[in-house]
Amino acid sequence: MEKLLLGLFLSCAGMIAVQGQTNGTSEILLPHNEIHLSTLESKIQEADAYWKKNKLDQAIQHYRMIIDKENIPAAYQSLVYLRLAEAQFEMNLKDDCRLTLSKIKMLAVIPAHHKLKVEELERKLDGLLINQKTSIPFYKKTVATFYVNSNPDSVNKIEMHGQTFNSIEKALDAARLLQKKTNLPQGTIEIVIEGATYSLDTSIRLNSENTGTPQNPYIIRSASSSKKVLVSGGKTLKYWHKETNPVILSRLPETSRNKVWYADLKENNINSIDSLVFGGFSSKRAEGGNSSFKTFPVPELFYEGSPQRMARWPNTHDTIVSLNEFKDARTTKWALDKDVWLHGYWKYLWADAYEKLKSVSPKNFLIELQPPFNQYGFGKSKWHVVNALSELDSPGEWYVSVEDKKIWYFPNTNFKPENCTLSLTGPAFQVENCDYLTIKDLDFRYIRGDGLVFTNCSNLTLANCSVKDASGTGIKIEGGNSHLVHSCTIESMGRGGIYVQAGDMQTLVSSGSIIENCKISDLSRIDRTYTPAILLEGVGIKVRNCLFSDIPSSAIRLEGNEMLIEMNEFTKCVMESDDQGAIDVYGNPLYRGNVIRWNFFRDIGIPNLHMVSGIRLDDSICGFGIYENLFLRSSHNQFGGIQIHGGKDNFIEGNIFADCHAAISQTAWGDEAWQKTLKLVNRPMYKAMHAFDWQSELWQTRYPDLKNLLIDSDRNYANDNQAINSKSLILRKSYKFQSFNDIILKRRSEITTISDYKKFLLPWHQIPFDKIGIYDAQFRSK
Repeated sequence: MEKLLLGLFLSCAGMIAVQGQTNGTSEILLPHNEIHLSTLESKIQEADAYWKKNKLDQAIQHYRMIIDKENIPAAYQSLVYLRLAEAQFEMNLKDDCRLTLSKIKMLAVIPAHHKLKVEELERKLDGLLINQKTSIPFYKKTVATFYVNSNPDSVNKIEMHGQTFNSIEKALDAARLLQKKTNLPQGTIEIVIEGATYSLDTSIRLNSENTGTPQNPYIIRSASSSKKVLVSGGKTLKYWHKETNPVILSRLPETSRNKVWYADLKENNINSIDSLVFGGFSSKRAEGGNSSFKTFPVPELFYEGSPQRMARWPNTHDTIVSLNEFKDARTTKWALDKDVWLHGYWKYLWADAYEKLKSVSPKNFLIELQPPFNQYGFGKSKWHVVNALSELDSPGEWYVSVEDKKIWYFPNTNFKPENCTLSLTGPAFQVENCDYLTIKDLDFRYIRGDGLVFTNCSNLTLANCSVKDASGTGIKIEGGNSHLVHSCTIESMGRGGIYVQAGDMQTLVSSGSIIENCKISDLSRIDRTYTPAILLEGVGIKVRNCLFSDIPSSAIRLEGNEMLIEMNEFTKCVMESDDQGAIDVYGNPLYRGNVIRWNFFRDIGIPNLHMVSGIRLDDSICGFGIYENLFLRSSHNQFGGIQIHGGKDNFIEGNIFADCHAAISQTAWGDEAWQKTLKLVNRPMYKAMHAFDWQSELWQTRYPDLKNLLIDSDRNYANDNQAINSKSLILRKSYKFQSFNDIILKRRSEITTISDYKKFLLPWHQIPFDKIGIYDAQFRSK
């Protein structure tokens, strides 16, 4: 493989040397017969001016003159052709528009977002609608309905509307027996859950014996979409006692000794909590893939529906000091507990981890940790201690002893024990190899670990569900295809929102999976970094019309090809982590065909604190189309609204940036570093290039830019962007980053909402403002 890479590099380098000459800075210049970019820019602006004046016939004439008379650089040909095609469509010159589109498809270079524009313009020419809301599958016929009511006093409804069972498992058994019948008529098999609450003792498990079929799909739902059943993994702790044991009291802070209560788990009919283990992104205990890492099912205490904080020090912030310099007598009390953990950003402010306390030196109070340690090591760290009885000093804090099978709690005044809930069971659903399954109209809450887990399930629909107060990730879907997560709410999570791995990166087969109209907020209560609202892996997944808010790190982590991120709203994301974007992509130069458009980024990051951007393409990310997005206060420190670190062949087009100190920022690598990094065996770039057959005819045909992967680093394109009240258009711009028809504007009027951007719209960059964000579905409102 190393020889193949070297051969490809030498071959491509030879072609470049023949086609053009280089100057003293090794910049690859345009062939002498191509129009200079500044000249092309002037001619485009002249044609655009006619369109702005609604003189479309003259604009069309000038676009044609540019195409016919000028030798346009390959990277800009589709841009000019599209101007012409869109003007022709506006003039209702349909035949001319079709001809222009056919010529675009024959061009050597067509960026991913231009391909999408061509496809959608063709659909409009055929009278078809584009960008329509995704429909939730609706089935007219039902072949059987099994009711579930866990209330023992419920009326037996066999004669009224079918069989009623006291558990979902028994209803699934009955459905499985029904499926074994021959000549089962077409229609859904429904399991309808009644009552207000369904309590889980164990996870609900489905496998291939409960799989649906195209003829008989499964539906599991509440009896009413407006009065959804609460599926709870928690247990109420009814029995509490004031702590009077002098040994325990001596370990408590003096201010809380007469205010702490304890609950014996056995007295509350809970056998035990099997373990208390924490992980985190950089923890070796939780090692996983490039961006995914293990969920540890941490139990949590809730009071009146709100998560309570484990006893910690400091209470509301972190201490910043190296562990080998931290000498405080309070650590001796920490050493008396067996389940004390330290959470911190031990080396980098983008990688958190939990370390378990092993012991404390009685001489100098230095802390010794229990291995394995986090993978990045230690420095001057930002950290706090978790689950220390001696730090139980504030209302709302609690502490658990796995060995003693007890919980201690410092409640607020007017304590009502019956309002205490301990999360014990999760995931709520554990589903493997089940197809044609719909779960809808259910609320999942107080889940220990991940909320819903699906493995190798296709034609899966999750609609009008909520997952709240779980210590893991809300929804995990691994394998299969044709998934639809629609109109779901995920909030108050210990980790992330939704993880979808679908589609085949080897064969580039699209997943057909969609996440739409979902509201995801208040995440990463336990694991703070790399637990995004949505993590995508694979090919062809769409994220549309979602709202992301109040997230300490990224909202979307994208790892794959041909993803479409559109019409979403991002607000108050990356509020804690450093070196991140609201949309974050990392470390694989083979990610291609991805389009990010029509999104609204607002108040991303905290000003003057960390390096934060609306979109970050980190370490060799290539071939993205980022167009017609809105950025408001989404650029901080050394990052612009869009940050590119070492990547190439990215097109940033038609975006509007407001009150970002820089619209775009670049951290260029240079050709030598680019080629060297791609060959470093311990880097994800090298691993990716050896994991996928990117030199195959399939990959090279789908992504022609791969032919030049090893050469001409840092070549990116910014076209038609507007930066309002920005100090810089492209921060740290290298000579290879080409800016075309971009402009910085100064405006005194304040921009606060999406509609404030309308005055800056250009006729050839129409952004569907009214379609951005969540919308009203038949069963939900904004």
